Amino acid sequence: MKKEVKQKALPTGWREVRLGEVGSIHSGGTPSTRDDSNWDGDIPWLTPSEVTKLSRKDISATERKITPKGLSSTTLLPPNCLIVCTRATIGHCCINVVPMAINQGFKCIQPHKDYSVTFLYYVFQLLKQRLVRLSCGNTFGEVSKKDFQNILITLPPLPEQKAIASLLEKWDTAIEKIEALIAAKEKQSKWALRKLITENLSKWKYIKVNTLFKVISIKGFSSEELLSVTQDRGVIPRNMLEGRVMSPKSGTQGYKLVVPGNFVISLRSFQGGLEYSKFRGIVSPAYTVLSPKKEMVDLFYKYFFKSHIFIEKYLSLSVIGIRDGKQISLPDFETVKLPYPRLDEQRRIANMLRTANKEIELFKRLGKQYRIQKCSLMKKLLTGKWRVSNQ
Repeated sequence: MKKEVKQKALPTGWREVRLGEVGSIHSGGTPSTRDDSNWDGDIPWLTPSEVTKLSRKDISATERKITPKGLSSTTLLPPNCLIVCTRATIGHCCINVVPMAINQGFKCIQPHKDYSVTFLYYVFQLLKQRLVRLSCGNTFGEVSKKDFQNILITLPPLPEQKAIASLLEKWDTAIEKIEALIAAKEKQSKWALRKLITENLSKWKYIKVNTLFKVISIKGFSSEELLSVTQDRGVIPRNMLEGRVMSPKSGTQGYKLVVPGNFVISLRSFQGGLEYSKFRGIVSPAYTVLSPKKEMVDLFYKYFFKSHIFIEKYLSLSVIGIRDGKQISLPDFETVKLPYPRLDEQRRIANMLRTANKEIELFKRLGKQYRIQKCSLMKKLLTGKWRVSNQ
């Protein structure tokens, strides 16, 4: 006996449709780069990498433009189309607010009059994983036009689509304001760091690195947890890493012990700035571990080592080295003279900068909570679990 398939219960007034019914589906293309007459015109031409970097849903400008001749290899979209990445960064999408051409990494929906393009934009925020799964069956990790237009979505009547989209846009506006505030605060913090250090450099006492720090060379701690260094997060333990963990090829021979209060610097392929450790563990031999020899305010030096003064001036000894990266020898680094302000001066500057950074962290946490709450709201509104009045 054939088993009956239960139909999914839909909210009152909602219906299930295929994307091909929602609007016209368009693909794009790339004009020949060998023909200069295709390029540097007035027609915006969009690539997936640009959409990935967007922090908002609308796009009005592109990095490259094409000519009317170049347009023969792609499609010119009218404003208010939903442009979806279906290759590489699959699932990212945006809405063009000006006529725009696209490359072959997209599928575009030009909605019929009964559908809100903004509502569809939010629907696609929940469709990313489905698109990724569809791409896995294809050789080049791409969602085909056939698969794309056959995707099933559920939609309310147009007035409710618009009401839901309007509500979610308000959340996006709040998030954008928080992000703009964070950017302004970070810029202000960098300016304060530059000013506080630059205006005092001539007043401070200077001492050599080897007077201020002791180089740690203790190696081989098999029982210690392996650490890695990242430019933004400092030295962090394995279980907190978001990226690559360095694994020793044979035990931990040659790996160096680092403890809370140490500074860590890579003198090979040097990129600038030191990191401050809050954890105990071992680091790769590629890093030099520095232990303070004189009394200091750690936070002051953490900020100082991040400043342009240290990177641009005090490491002028660095030279082009392995793989065209910057490197500096340890003996040369040890002779660099660093400022050593009075402890009360170090403390004063550190406290001012810490206050500014705490404020930034507070706004970042608030922005994260906004995004979490918006995501939860989307899942309820876009599935009809919560209804919105369209009055």
